[in-house]
Amino acid sequence: MRKDESKFITKFFSEPGTQKKNNDYFGFLQLDNYAIWVVADGFDAEEGAEIVSKLAVESVIEYFMLHPRFNTEVIKEMIDYANLKIREKQEETERYSLMHASLLVVISNYNSFLYGNVGNTRLYHMRNGYIVSQSRDDSIAQLLVEEEALNVNDIKFHRQRNDLLQAVGDYGKIKPNLIKEPVSLEQNDVLCLTTIGFWENVEETEMEVEFSRQENLDKWLESMKNAVISTLRDDVENNTFAIVKIEEVASPEPVEKDRRKLYLKAVLIGAAILIILLFLVFFNIAKKNEILKRATIYSQQADDELMKKNFNNSIEDLKLELGEYEKLKSKRRGIIGFLSGIGQDKSKIDGLIAENKKKMEQTEKLKKAFQDVNQGNELFTSGNYDEATEKYQAAKYALEEISYKRDELNINEILETLNTRINSASKLKEAQMLEISGNQAVTAGNYNLAKENYKAASEIYLSNGRADYVANIERKISEIADKEKTEYNGAMLVENQADMLSPTDINKSREAYYKAREMYQTLGDAVKTQEIDNKIQEINSREMAKLQTANNLVKEGLSQLAANNPAEAISTLTKAKTMYEGLKDQNNVSNVEKFISQAQSFIKYESESEKKLKDLEVDYSERLKQQEIMSHQALIAKEAEIAARQNEIEQERIKREQINKRIDEATNLEMQGDQQYSLGRYSESMSKYEEAKKILEELKNSEDLEVQNSKIEYLDKKKVKSEGYLYEKEGDDEAKKKNWKEAEKKYQSSLEKMKEVNESSEIQKSIEKKLKKATKKANKKWWQFWK
Repeated sequence: MRKDESKFITKFFSEPGTQKKNNDYFGFLQLDNYAIWVVADGFDAEEGAEIVSKLAVESVIEYFMLHPRFNTEVIKEMIDYANLKIREKQEETERYSLMHASLLVVISNYNSFLYGNVGNTRLYHMRNGYIVSQSRDDSIAQLLVEEEALNVNDIKFHRQRNDLLQAVGDYGKIKPNLIKEPVSLEQNDVLCLTTIGFWENVEETEMEVEFSRQENLDKWLESMKNAVISTLRDDVENNTFAIVKIEEVASPEPVEKDRRKLYLKAVLIGAAILIILLFLVFFNIAKKNEILKRATIYSQQADDELMKKNFNNSIEDLKLELGEYEKLKSKRRGIIGFLSGIGQDKSKIDGLIAENKKKMEQTEKLKKAFQDVNQGNELFTSGNYDEATEKYQAAKYALEEISYKRDELNINEILETLNTRINSASKLKEAQMLEISGNQAVTAGNYNLAKENYKAASEIYLSNGRADYVANIERKISEIADKEKTEYNGAMLVENQADMLSPTDINKSREAYYKAREMYQTLGDAVKTQEIDNKIQEINSREMAKLQTANNLVKEGLSQLAANNPAEAISTLTKAKTMYEGLKDQNNVSNVEKFISQAQSFIKYESESEKKLKDLEVDYSERLKQQEIMSHQALIAKEAEIAARQNEIEQERIKREQINKRIDEATNLEMQGDQQYSLGRYSESMSKYEEAKKILEELKNSEDLEVQNSKIEYLDKKKVKSEGYLYEKEGDDEAKKKNWKEAEKKYQSSLEKMKEVNESSEIQKSIEKKLKKATKKANKKWWQFWK
């Protein structure tokens, strides 16, 4: 291939200048034996300027791909074809009826080049750093130069440099400026393709100077861009500057040998033999040509059917083409085959057969790939995104290996679409999982989480073209609103029951408030949750106030007892006992009963002492005196005993206050744990529950206060429940990372905890479903990947 013998480097820039949009367009193509470079400049003042320039370039390159040659005729044909395409576009769309463009076409056989242009696009040929030639313009200014009425260097400043004599898009014939003979290329030659926005703002000498100064093409290109920007003109047109650097030149195209001399010599040497075999030779040649003609027809039919995506028909035509080539194999044997040229074409025929088989193989792949695409589209539409992705991936792998008619079938565009569908399938699968998580959250009563998941899923559905799923999501959100209303009514009913119990039964009232609080937390109503917390705090405060009042009454009663007022002490202590009984504090009730008993004993003792003093009045004064001394000593001893008991009571009161403070701490910790639980912070809630439990265990073990075991068991149950939800959350995280073994362990632990606390069957079923999926994924073998 001549392309491999040479080295042509193409670089360019295309800028809008001071215009709003860029109406220039540049393109090039390097084939195995020929190359083409095209630049077009759409007229800025006309509607569709950017369209006409692009259409002109693409039409020229399209024609060259179908008919690659190296002569001036093909340049003329390409420009005529571009003009035809533009006129069709003008007739098709009325607002584009006036669009025109200047056009420059350069072709090369990697050893020399030819060019042709219409309008005022321009080509410069540089050699050894100097411009040795340039194309002519189709402008009035150029006519003035040719008539020697204008200097060539003044064209770029002449007001009629944009008044063109012809352009592509004109009605009638176009006569492009064509170079007559190919120009040979040398190493380090440079071809510069420009539009008027460049050449009217940059001097040719400036191009040469900057070329000599810059060390590589990129820097030269950048300096030329800066030269256009730094022009003194206020209005700068779209400017395009494309350079083709020839670093290595291919050898000249070989001249085809004249086989007529060989045939003539053969005729002279074997005239007699040829006369005998002439008929057979011509007949064989005619058969060969007929076979090749039929093979060509079958090949063209196969291509046509392939473009229509009738793959079965295309394969059948290729088989017919192969059958014709097989006929040639039988005719290339013997002297007839040799003389008719079929025998000499052995390698060519073998090549055609190999090419045909390759076409059939790739057509089969195309057939399977497009079947996979269609099936994938059906699966995608029905929501089976995993299976759709498998089909798309299979089609993608097959299409990436296709070279046959790749451009004509737009394989690259199809691959881009497949990548987009694969990405969309992944995102839509994520939306499905979010919707499932929302369903599970609804089952668990976590409506806020459900709404968040539903909204996230809805956004993904919308952004990936599945608006048909959004209506179902909105229906579910509406159902959540109805359920929330029902749940609110239930929570408010429990709250009202707690309000009614508050004056009469603090413990039952508190328990009802906790239940209502949990319901409001599940509903995500932070305001009502705080209101319930305030009511619970009010109950606790009221209970603490009663306990403090009872403790003060005990202190007052003991003080009255110490002041030798046992009757008043009994009355005060009885009031304290009544309050302790209302608080169901049996321990303090027992203590107060002991104090009342002591006061009663003291009254009895005083009564007996008074009686004895009266009896002693009739005894002797000495005996009376001794008795008084003994009574006084007994009284002192009793007072000491009472003082010691008062001190014991004071210590008991201080301890009771400390115990009440610790109970309050445990209650606050439990409330903090409930708050963390409602926020999904299960580790923090477990920590708070554990701290509250330790406090209650300490109080229970100290035997200073009787604490109900049910409260400790209740905290244990809350802790286990939080632990279960924590395991589920960790399992979800591991599942997202595809760590299915770890996810399986976490879901198993979560299920055990939920069963331990008798959590609702819906929650257990949800976790069991996740566990089954994780177990299935964890036990899947590598060869089951596509399943």
